[in-house]
Amino acid sequence: MTRYSNPSEEMEKIVKEISDELGLNVNGIDFQPLCVSNLKEVCKIVKANELAEYASDRDGLIFILCNETAFEGADAQGHPYADEKTKYMWIRNEMERVSYDYEKEKIIMSSPSINIPVCFYEKYKEAAINSSLLGHHVLAQIEEKKKEEAEQKKAEKQNKKKH
Repeated sequence: MTRYSNPSEEMEKIVKEISDELGLNVNGIDFQPLCVSNLKEVCKIVKANELAEYASDRDGLIFILCNETAFEGADAQGHPYADEKTKYMWIRNEMERVSYDYEKEKIIMSSPSINIPVCFYEKYKEAAINSSLLGHHVLAQIEEKKKEEAEQKKAEKQNKKKH
């Protein structure tokens, strides 16, 4: 059975810091970190349904589920599995998937970003990561250009209607 627990102050601080950096809090997006006992991933985001938003009286609620053992646990020698920087990166990686669509006035959650086969990574190391990141960056630029072109066409149509 899944067991949820409240996050540490450190985790809450990291989530607030990232939300501020990404500017997501100004769009009404409300993040709630939770520790989960048997989460298969290190970190995962989940948009709260309407019932959870109503019960918590928090609109735009997104849960950041964190593997309790990975975030709070330690190995046999007593060394923590993750330092603060690693925890930050794990949470940031998930929170980067959240954005706000101003046109539709809704929260958008994209799919996970990078999938690299192990053998490809072993052979090319940093180049594999950089090429994957570059590919995602290029796709984001293309998508942004399409949005700008659509907005420009819409503005041109409105100008034609006025004249």
